[in-house]
Amino acid sequence: MKKVLYSIVICICVAALAGCASAQRGAMSRANSGIEKGEYEFALKRLSQAEKYVDPTPDLKAEIVYLRATCYEGLERYSEAIGALKYLIDKFPDTSYAYQAKEKLQEIEKRN
Repeated sequence: MKKVLYSIVICICVAALAGCASAQRGAMSRANSGIEKGEYEFALKRLSQAEKYVDPTPDLKAEIVYLRATCYEGLERYSEAIGALKYLIDKFPDTSYAYQAKEKLQEIEKRN
C-alpha cells in the first residue's frame, strides 16, 4: 500500500513540475511576443511570472534579465536597463547573454 501511495505522490509531483515548466515556457514566449510588439509593460509581467513557476536555470535567468533590460530600454528607463545589464554581466559571465549585454550596454551608454 505504501508503494502505491508513494508512486501516486511521485506522479503528482512530476506532473506538477512538468506543468510549471510548461507554464514557464509559455510566459517566456508571451514575453518575447510582447517585446516584438513593443508592449514592454506586458512583457515585464510575463518575465516576472516566468521566474516564479520553477527556479530558472542560470541560462534562463540570464535570458530573463537580458529581456528585462530590453524592456527597460524600450520604456526609456535607461538607468534600470544599465543596472540589469551590469547585473547580468556580473552574475552570468559565461552565458551568451552576457556577451549581448556588453554590446547593449555600450550602445545605451553612447546614447546617454
